[in-house]
Amino acid sequence: MKRLNIIKTNLGFTLVEVLVATFIFAVVVAGAAGFLVYYLKNYSFSFEEYQSINQAQFAMTMMLRELREARSGDNGAWTLEQTDDNTIVFFSDVTGDSRTDRVRYFLDGTDLKKGVIEPTQVPVSYPTINEQITTIASFVNLAGNPLITYYNGSWPSDTVNNPLSNANRILNTRYVSVYLRIDVNPDYAAQPYELTSGVTIRSLKDNL
Repeated sequence: MKRLNIIKTNLGFTLVEVLVATFIFAVVVAGAAGFLVYYLKNYSFSFEEYQSINQAQFAMTMMLRELREARSGDNGAWTLEQTDDNTIVFFSDVTGDSRTDRVRYFLDGTDLKKGVIEPTQVPVSYPTINEQITTIASFVNLAGNPLITYYNGSWPSDTVNNPLSNANRILNTRYVSVYLRIDVNPDYAAQPYELTSGVTIRSLKDNL
């Protein structure tokens, strides 16, 4: 009678095999998690950048439209009240009620802001305490350039007297150029987004 030899096979894992498998799994999970974090971080940056650029484009369009329609204040004030590099104050109907509002665009840190004062009833005035301020663009980094540049009615043929110096801006400005540079995160390699455009103030146009 033949004897049956039964060979027992160990189907389990050794401790070394378990440790190696665990290590490999941990490396794979860590790599996947790192990739996910990188992807989400870049997606968040791209989305924020997209929103900021759209916001800046809308702000630029609004600002130029209101400057184009600038006019004398309802109290008889001159069309332009303040003409600094990063602040401009003028009068224009921005609320659509056929009355002339006092409008201020100014840079506050990295935010472009807009302040509006509606005129009071007769006698007309523009109390600064009534100014309504909103942020219209964020992540503005002009890198030392002016937000607003001012030119007289002879621009661009007159390159000697343009851009206008601060002392000559209020009365002589006829054309205004606006520059925005959006830089969401300077630590990223992405290039800042730049917008430049200009407009002639219709009510002050004297070269017909």
